[in-house]
Amino acid sequence: MESSSRTFLRGALILGVAAIVSKLLGSVYTVLLQNLIGDRGMGLYQMAYPIYATLLIISTAGFPVAVSKYVSEYTALGDVGTARRIYRVSLALLAVIGFICAVGLYFGAGFFARVSGDQSAVYAIQAIAPALFIVPAMSSMRGYFQGWQMMNPTAVSQVVEQLVRVATILVGAYAVVHLGFGDSSAAAAAAFGAVSGGVAGIAAMGYYFWRYRDPHHLAAVARVIPHERLGRDPLSFATILKRLLYYAIPVSLGALVIPLTSNVDALTVTNLLKHQGISQAMATSDFGLLAGRAFKLMMLPAALASSIGTALMPSVSQAHALRDARDTSARILLGLRVAVLFSLPAAAGLFILGRPIDIALFRNAAGYHSIQILGLATFFSSVQIALAASLQGLGKVYVPLRSLVIGTALKVALNFILVPRYGIDGAAVATSVSYAVAAALNWVSVAKLMRMKMTLANHLVKSALATFVMGAVTFAVYSQWQRMAFGLPSRISAASVTVLTVAVGAFVYCFMLVLVGALGEQELIVVPKVGPLLARTFRKLGLLAR
Repeated sequence: MESSSRTFLRGALILGVAAIVSKLLGSVYTVLLQNLIGDRGMGLYQMAYPIYATLLIISTAGFPVAVSKYVSEYTALGDVGTARRIYRVSLALLAVIGFICAVGLYFGAGFFARVSGDQSAVYAIQAIAPALFIVPAMSSMRGYFQGWQMMNPTAVSQVVEQLVRVATILVGAYAVVHLGFGDSSAAAAAAFGAVSGGVAGIAAMGYYFWRYRDPHHLAAVARVIPHERLGRDPLSFATILKRLLYYAIPVSLGALVIPLTSNVDALTVTNLLKHQGISQAMATSDFGLLAGRAFKLMMLPAALASSIGTALMPSVSQAHALRDARDTSARILLGLRVAVLFSLPAAAGLFILGRPIDIALFRNAAGYHSIQILGLATFFSSVQIALAASLQGLGKVYVPLRSLVIGTALKVALNFILVPRYGIDGAAVATSVSYAVAAALNWVSVAKLMRMKMTLANHLVKSALATFVMGAVTFAVYSQWQRMAFGLPSRISAASVTVLTVAVGAFVYCFMLVLVGALGEQELIVVPKVGPLLARTFRKLGLLAR
């Protein structure tokens, strides 16, 4: 089996591109949906989605990650038969759990709507419930291929799922609004997109299972040498189930970081604002600003970090199964380097350009302070995700869970302190602090487990320097644009300066990464078509990171 870290980088790149496409589609639908159904309609939709996301993680119970880990371990040892049995057990169990959660959410929609603070959310919650039966099975199928370190099936199914979901959301919301129905019906039509998208995604995964129905074909593509388990009985159903449960339950709780944070806000922000004398409609609208604007923009960097984590976990697990401590440490550090390379400029960009982005996408700057604050959270969130994936690959599944519990408890406490005083901006600050604490705790655990030296510090300083220069240039361009005042309508002006500054910032950041030697040969060589040429050129110039 190919053991090079290039496999991880190639997988992360494939998933990253799919994540960008999916999140750009998500950003487009968010903007259009916000304009179609307004802040209150978006608030009702956002009350349904975090509940669905939380129950989705419970219904999958971390099984896709567990499947990916154990499949990667057994394929590293050449045991293809056990890898396939692990997948079949997880698929059967997820079908049962998903059905129970879907039925429970549908008939418990009234209770969840009341807890969220607005009874009108009941229709959106019911509309999204059937997806809980479909998506878990698809997630298990993705985990199986990820364990083989084949990321193409996951990437394709993600894009297909999102395309169909976005089309359903926009067409459904548009039709409901123009037929004269209210906000609750429009939110329900949008929520149903999760169901249609799930059907499309599982169909795409079905194609890959048909294509690789011969395990020997799959092994050849993944460069695995199968062997027979001579003299040993195959793992029983009970043994496989016990191992999956031991690993899956804490992983599922660890995966609750983002949706659990959203649920904390969904359950506290609206009610806290109402206790301050704000009306129901205004409190729901303010929550829509936080969840529908700021959190949505934060999701793109988080999706990139999740892509890195998805590819990193089986890579670390494979090296750990082969008892190669040096290679394991190298893969963890490489994953962290890639996470930092993406998340630092994203955080700086959202902080500097929060106002024009808010105006360009949502017509006004009502939520830009929250966007700026959560921009800072993107860095801590990305690092936390990469570190959690590393710990899961090492088999230390309860460590990220501990960090989650501490970070979430801090988030709840800070919400009660900050939201009454600072409104939704206080909730954004609480989120940033909770991610920072979780990331710090995970880093301490990884460094202790692997006895790592602080070799990451050199790369972090280089990336920070490149980000600082990028931020300075970006701020200068933005400030100059404001002074010139071209007389354009505010939204067109905001969109124009956003596109211009992002393009300039990306160029400056890439130039600075090369100049300070923050890029390594491993990162460059996986770039399609031009990667090997860039690696050779930069090596001759002495600009590659060591």
